[in-house]
Amino acid sequence: MYYFFRYRCIMFRSIILWVIIITMFKITSIFYYDLQQRSIDSSSSSLPYDTEEKTKKFSNLSLFSIKTEIKSLNLSLIINHTTIEYYKQYVKRKNHEQFMYNSNLYSSKTTRYILLVQVHTRIVYLKKFIEMLQDVETINQSLVIFSHDFIDSDINALVTNITFVPVKYIF
Repeated sequence: MYYFFRYRCIMFRSIILWVIIITMFKITSIFYYDLQQRSIDSSSSSLPYDTEEKTKKFSNLSLFSIKTEIKSLNLSLIINHTTIEYYKQYVKRKNHEQFMYNSNLYSSKTTRYILLVQVHTRIVYLKKFIEMLQDVETINQSLVIFSHDFIDSDINALVTNITFVPVKYIF
C-alpha cells in the first residue's frame, strides 16, 4: 500500500512539473511575441497609419468632433497613400539600380561565396552580425547581399557604411 501512494505522489509531482513547464513556455512565447510587436510598432514611423485606433475614439465624441476627426483621418489617409506610393517607387528604383558598394573589392575571380542576409527591424542584431562578419576568415572572398523587408534609414546607413566587403542591398 505504501508503494502505491509513493508512485502516485511521484506521478502527481511529474504532472505538476510538466504543467508548470508548459505554462512557462506559453507565457514566455506570448511575452516575446508581444515584445516584438511593441518594438515594431514603436519604430515603424514609415508604416501605414493605423485607422483602427482613430475609429475607437469615435464612440464618446459629439457629431461635430466626429466630423472633424473624419476629415483629419481622410487627410492622413491621403498623406499615407502618397507616402506609400513614394516608398513603392523608392523600393522599385533601388532594386532596379542594383548598386554595389565597395565594388573595388569585388572580383569575379576571387569571389567564392555569396552571403544573402534577410534584414528585419532589429538593428541591434544586425550591428552585432556585421561585427561578427568582420572576423570571418574568408570574408574577403565573399559578396554580401542584404535583403530588406522594412524601410529604415538607420538600417540603410548601417548597411551602406560597410567597408570590408562588397555589399548589395535589395528590398
